[in-house]
Amino acid sequence: MPESIEDLPPRQREVLRLIVSLTEEHGYPPTLAELAQAMGLRNRMTVHQHVVALKKKLLVHWEPGLNRSLTVIGEAAQDQRESTLPAESQTSRRGVPLAGTIAAGRPIDAIETDEYLEIESGYADSGCFALKIKGDSMLDDGIHDGDYVIVKPQPTPRNGEIVVAVLGDGTATLKRIYKEKGGFRLQPANSQMEPILLDKSENLQVQGVVVGLFRKFS
Repeated sequence: MPESIEDLPPRQREVLRLIVSLTEEHGYPPTLAELAQAMGLRNRMTVHQHVVALKKKLLVHWEPGLNRSLTVIGEAAQDQRESTLPAESQTSRRGVPLAGTIAAGRPIDAIETDEYLEIESGYADSGCFALKIKGDSMLDDGIHDGDYVIVKPQPTPRNGEIVVAVLGDGTATLKRIYKEKGGFRLQPANSQMEPILLDKSENLQVQGVVVGLFRKFS
């Protein structure tokens, strides 16, 4: 069972509060480095230790291999939201558009929907959208078949970021992108799969960068 918030050490309570407040402020979860900066710490290893402890106590969800996957869960999330949000916002339920299904494997045609994914309110009204994952090419980054990723529109990603890439034939895939001499490499996070190599002349479009991960538990 999750541990009571009141029983946590003060620093761990602060970490929970900052995860929620920074997510609300920016529209996506903080990195460990950003948490360390907000806490006035030079070394993020201290934050790492607190996050690992909170994950063991079932108070946060965190995939170490996926940037910005840190979220407060369960009753802890509600408690922290109520302590950081204005009173008129505490009872609101919000979500992001579920734009369809994306391949974490071989490229597939994107499947559009008119649904919404109900998640933490920090993503709502941020311009982000959600995609349901099909395939297992990103397993080593903690992204599983059936998961949902939150995508921030950004056509010019940094090297190594996980992106929604649309190939010249209109098919879409989720991979880490690397700029290489003469083109791009779309790298899976699965040692059993080969990267997709593209020449600069090919019409590669990046629709956005993954900033969050959600998994529905039955």
